[in-house]
Order: sequence, then C-alpha cells, then structure tokens
Amino acid sequence: MDSKILEKVEKVITDIHCCNACLGRQFGNLLSGLTNYSRGIALKIIVLMEWEHRYRIQDVKATIFSSLLSKDFDIGIKSLQRHFPDVISSSKPCDICHDLLLADNLDQLTQKAFISLKEYEYSTFLVGSIFPPVILDSEDNIRSSYNLEFGESIKAEFNREIGKRLQSLVPNVIVEFKAPDIVVTYDLIEDKVLIKSNPLFILGRYRKLERGIPQSRWFCRKCRGKGCERCNFTGKMYQDSVEEFISEPFLLATNASSSKFHGAGREDIDARMVGTGRPFVLEISEPRIRNVNLDQLKIQIEEKALGKVEVEFKGFTNRAKVRELKTRSTKTAKAYRAQISLNPPIEITETLKKGIIKNFQESIIKQRTPHRVVHRRADKIRDRRVITFRFEHISPQEITVFILCEGGLYVKELISGDEGRTTPSLSMLLNTQAIVTKLDVIEVLEPSNSLLSTNPAQSD
Repeated sequence: MDSKILEKVEKVITDIHCCNACLGRQFGNLLSGLTNYSRGIALKIIVLMEWEHRYRIQDVKATIFSSLLSKDFDIGIKSLQRHFPDVISSSKPCDICHDLLLADNLDQLTQKAFISLKEYEYSTFLVGSIFPPVILDSEDNIRSSYNLEFGESIKAEFNREIGKRLQSLVPNVIVEFKAPDIVVTYDLIEDKVLIKSNPLFILGRYRKLERGIPQSRWFCRKCRGKGCERCNFTGKMYQDSVEEFISEPFLLATNASSSKFHGAGREDIDARMVGTGRPFVLEISEPRIRNVNLDQLKIQIEEKALGKVEVEFKGFTNRAKVRELKTRSTKTAKAYRAQISLNPPIEITETLKKGIIKNFQESIIKQRTPHRVVHRRADKIRDRRVITFRFEHISPQEITVFILCEGGLYVKELISGDEGRTTPSLSMLLNTQAIVTKLDVIEVLEPSNSLLSTNPAQSD
C-alpha cells in the first residue's frame, strides 16, 4: 500500500472519529468494485496491523485511534481487547455523518420509504437526498484540511446505499437516472421522505365529430371556474371538451392528481376534426397506478363521448414528444374543407376560378393576427403558405373549397379577409363577402408525409 495513503488515513483517524463508510468514502474514487464501507474496513485493518506492530516492538507512538473503536468495526474491538481487556466500543457518533450511514440507520430509512412506496406502481426509481449543510460543510473542510482529493460525495453514497436496499425489497424494479417512474427524496433536514411519481405521457390522435366542443376545458370568464349563474354553476363555458372526454377516465384509472392536454395545434370550437385525427399527448400528473390498458380506456372514452369524440392511442411516450408537438405545429401541413356563403351572390366563371386558384396555389399569405384572437395573441403579421386550393362545389350563393396549407394559417380569415388583415383573401378576389359557415379539419399530416398526398375524397 502506498505509504502516502496510509499517512493520510492515520492523520484523519487521529483527529476524527469516523465510521467505516465515511473513512472509505474519502478515498472512494480509488479502486472500483468496493463499497465505501468495505474500503473503510480495509483501511482500518491496515492501520490496525500497523498499530499491532508498533505495540509489539514497544513503540511509544502506538496510540489507539478512536476510529478503531467505532461501533461498526468489530475487528478493531476484538483485536485491541487481546491487549486491553477493558477496551469497549466507542459510543461516540461518527464526526462526519453522525451515524447516518450505519447499516441499522440505513435499513430504518429504507423501510420508511418502502412503506410509502406500497401505494404506487413503478418499474424504475431514483433516490435523492437533501442533506443538512453542516454535514456537507464538515466533509468539505476535512478534505481541504487533509488534502483528500479522491473522495466521493456523501449524498452520492447515501443515495446509492438506500437505492440498493430498496431494490432488494421490491422485485423487478431498477434504478433509472434519466426518467424514473418514481423519485424518492430524503429530506434529512426536516426528517421526512418525499415520494414523487413522475408523469405518464400517452400519445394519441383524436377525432372531434361534433361542432361546438372546444379542445380544452374552458373556464367561465365571469367566475373563472368557481361556478356562477352564467355558467349554470359548472365553472365552464362549455359543458364538454375533448380534453375532459379523454382525461377523466385516465385520472380514475391511474388514481392521479391532475392532467394536461397537449395538442398539435387546435381547431376552432365550431370546426370538426375528422380524417385520422389530431395528434396529442396526454400528461397524467402524479399517477399511483401506471399499468393501464389503453384499449379498455379507448372504449370507456368513446362510450362516454356518445359519438362526439373518437380516439386512437399510439402508446406511451415522454416529455420530449410534448416539445416536438409544440414546436412542429406550425411546420405541419393541415388539410381543410370549408363551406362558404357568398353575400351578395356571385357567378364564378371558369376564368375567375382559375385566377383565384393561381393567386392561392403555392403562395405566401400575409396575415395580421385576427381580430377574434388578438386579445390573447401577439398582434403581428405572419407569413403562411397555401399549398393547394381547390373548388369542390360552386354556386352563386355557396361554395365548398379544399385547402392544404402550412400550420398556423387562419383559414376563416383566408376566406373573409378579416377587414384587410389577411391578404390576399377569397373575399378580396371575388369582390364579395365570403364567410365560412362550416369548417372541417380533414387531416393533420405527419412531417414525413408528402404535402400533396392528401386525397380529400378519402379523408372524411
């Protein structure tokens, strides 16, 4: 053994009463394959052998170090009792961890968490801790004073040792550092164990087959969800929403606290969402049950929705998918079918029809934030692309058009012009007032899909 290490060990245990784990941890990054507890025992054994040698040759410096009498070092007690029968184990707590890392204390703390964890389903977990600053500062000072440069954090050791014990108590669970199901945090300042169940994320697509239903729950503007006469004491502007139809069965099935609905954009309340549906991620917060049957939940959702909403689940996902949905929503092409009234009526000739298509097809539309949403969105001009514009039905009073466009384009304003805030617009090109009376989103395309591949005849 390197005498420099031995010298450091002797210096440490001369001044500091430390348990096996705390001694071993000061050299924790030297030699893998050992626990700090085992490393501490090994270091104490070497020191004890050195003491025995000094004692036998009657070296006057053969001092009995306090750490050789620590509660967790029976070898030291028994060896020293051969020469000094009255020697007993020291009752003094470890100067560094205050006996926190003794096996009995770790076992008790593990049981405390294990009891709380019985309320949860999980297959991965992670242990964290909040340590009293006095312990962290004390260890930092010791390392600085004795030039100990290969030590490990006491928090890392504590978390690992508790994690190993929990893993032995719960079959088929593993430690996961990036995205665990459960995080167990020991608050050693307040002496409590905190259990955090990380969210479940479910990826799917929904179809909204009835108009007049918002995507998200819409709180009453007057009472802000408390309940009043205006909302018939429901706290909501609309009785139903896509979010509630989908989330409520999940909240019951997972025994969760709340949920968030993340859609890849949204359609207007008076618009339908047909075709293959709009992508979404449902985030379930603090679930106690994680193993749910998506097929059964689909049945429950659609039975309660009574034909208003249909859903397809793609499986479980993660938070990165939420960010992806949000960031790509304006880059995702969307196909619409709009029924439009013309007032006053106008005869649309073939020449006029071709001119309109030429103005819209593969063209950039400049849209200032519409009047109807400017109260909640920045008032600015956005450039959005129309990819395909096609007439499906034409009469003097009413027309139906198919539009394939870039995400983020306001289709109603593309038709009406919104008092000149959108240019060009169908109203401007026809020189008559054009108003959308019915709007269907017939496809929200995945980024990998060709923007020109949508066949409207197969989408509804």
